[in-house]
Amino acid sequence: MKYKKLLINFFKKPVFAQIILLILLVGVISLFKPLFNFPNNSTPEMATLFINFETEKRFFEGEAVKGMTILDALNMAVSVGKIKLNYTIDESGDVDVMEIDGYTNGMGGKYFTFYLNSKKIATKNLNREVVQNKDKVEIRNE
Repeated sequence: MKYKKLLINFFKKPVFAQIILLILLVGVISLFKPLFNFPNNSTPEMATLFINFETEKRFFEGEAVKGMTILDALNMAVSVGKIKLNYTIDESGDVDVMEIDGYTNGMGGKYFTFYLNSKKIATKNLNREVVQNKDKVEIRNE
């Protein structure tokens, strides 16, 4: 009988000590976690481009590189999404978008309107407005 009691006491102490050690280890890690640069396993925040026309809605998402403009993002969406894009840039650097995916600017009294995070952007400034991760660019035909 003493033998069984000795075994039970013997196994209880290490388990209890291991639990205490584990709790201490978790506490130390949580205290020092801000000091370490653990990689974030979640996906990086992406910039989003919406083409929001009456009969067509398209959505593109990607990581914005440093210095990327709205025009750069639109050109990337064109190459990935097989969208037709016609635009010009004049001597002063102003952009004029004439066609996006079969929609012509000014046709039927509707013009392309660009928004960066719900703020209206002049079309001529598409190559000057910088896009960052988490930004939302929307193109409408209004």
